[in-house]
Amino acid sequence: MSWIETTVVRVLQRGSMLLVGGLVVGIGLSVSHTLFADRAAGAENLDANREIARLGAQVEALEGRLAVTDLKLERLTRVAQYSSAYRIPANLAEKIYDAALAEGLHPSLGFQLVKVESGFRPGVESNKSALGLAQVRLATAREVEPEITRRELLDQETNLRIGFRILRRLLRQFDNDLELALRAYNLGPTGAMMSFADDSVNARVAAYAERVMSGVKRANPAPATPDRADQDGPR
Repeated sequence: MSWIETTVVRVLQRGSMLLVGGLVVGIGLSVSHTLFADRAAGAENLDANREIARLGAQVEALEGRLAVTDLKLERLTRVAQYSSAYRIPANLAEKIYDAALAEGLHPSLGFQLVKVESGFRPGVESNKSALGLAQVRLATAREVEPEITRRELLDQETNLRIGFRILRRLLRQFDNDLELALRAYNLGPTGAMMSFADDSVNARVAAYAERVMSGVKRANPAPATPDRADQDGPR
């Protein structure tokens, strides 16, 4: 190989190396640019995802607040309806409504029970020593709360809570037979069963149960004519 040929080969080899080197550098720059762009895009996507998550959480919180507001509005509407229907103060209707729901009773049953038992008079006492709105005897109340006092039992919210709890227990005891549970509320569980054997007692307690149930059967609470407190049955 001549000197000229050798020189040309060397020049071509160096050119090839430079070309390859240039290609490698170019590819490297391209890859770097792509990686940088991907990282930037990834960061943007991460920021976007975080913003979407933040907005989603705000929407869920707002929906939760709206749901609570709807429930509060529904409660106020129901209380106003019962207050108007039974012609009682709104604060008393609130206490009856809330106590009934808290003890697992339909509010209409709670209102009818109080209407028939006490005529919505919070301080009334029967000749059988049944006290308050739900007409509960102190001895019976102590089966629910052993340390309760007469004064505590005359507290409206306490009286409603205990009376409704007793009725709920009786419903469970009598397999949700409302008439039997009401008979037991009026006469006690033993008296309720024995009442069927005495025509006069049976007629009276059946009429009592019907007065309570008549209002519960209607879809909407009907305007009430307050009955006098039932004077016959121990609670």
